[in-house]
Amino acid sequence: MNNIRIKQVDAFTRKPFTGNPAGVVLDADQLNSKEMQKIAREMNLSETVFVLKSTHDEADLRLRWFTPKQEVNLCGHATIAAFHALAEEGYFGLEVNEPQSFIVETKSGDLTVDVEWQEFHPYIKFSLPLQQFYPYPGDLSLLCGALGIAEIELSQKVKPQILENGYCFVPLKTYESLQTLDPNNALLKKLYDRYEINGFAVVTSDTGNDNIDWYMRFFAPALGVNEDPVTGSANGPMATYLFVNDFLDKSKKFFTFKGAQGHFMDRPGYVSVFLKTNGESIEEVQIAGEAITVMNGNMVLKANLPEEF
Repeated sequence: MNNIRIKQVDAFTRKPFTGNPAGVVLDADQLNSKEMQKIAREMNLSETVFVLKSTHDEADLRLRWFTPKQEVNLCGHATIAAFHALAEEGYFGLEVNEPQSFIVETKSGDLTVDVEWQEFHPYIKFSLPLQQFYPYPGDLSLLCGALGIAEIELSQKVKPQILENGYCFVPLKTYESLQTLDPNNALLKKLYDRYEINGFAVVTSDTGNDNIDWYMRFFAPALGVNEDPVTGSANGPMATYLFVNDFLDKSKKFFTFKGAQGHFMDRPGYVSVFLKTNGESIEEVQIAGEAITVMNGNMVLKANLPEEF
């Protein structure tokens, strides 16, 4: 295999050059893991997603996600990008205004992905694995120092907590604090080494906008992503964070949120989050969004060079 078709798709947006870009390889079955990692490194985006045949009959297809440094178990924006590209190319019989549902095999288990349509444009919605939060295990002053904030800027209503996938959620009082924080990537990597925190979701509900529930920034230097423009796998669990910390009316069973991210990188994007509960516990968390393709191309994998080159 000397070359592959590859797309670059901006996710959680319908406007080019905003949202979160992902590389998408739709026909990846002939690639091995080493080649996938090299392709992701060459693309140098926060994630590149590879679409493959499923390995069991219950799933329709399989997705693998790679940062420039390593494979990860789940990526929200690259999943949105992948299904946008599949719909664009008409894979699996996808047609405009014909909704379809898929079972997707991943390292996080099988996910249900729905492709709906809004104004003839694919709208992708899928469920995230349900995960628990745990108290932050370390010294808050060290965490704040690594993020470049003062401890007084932390929310007084809820403390930083760790999601079981290794994300650390850090709530701030104000939008200004979120805007002006100045992370030290070397120190964030040390927190990864000490506590296996692979991502830092810094968030505030101080939005000044009734249509936006929170603004977020996400840092994962240990995964090769200094700052991610829009992170579906972090915005989705924000609904769980609000529920388990008693910020929601538990007499209600359905909640809809809108998370905003990427504004401080000039790549604004929006994640719709849906929460279903039985009043006592969470039954389902879904995220949804749109995307737009900004590049179609071919990547050369092997060059015909003389042996002595």
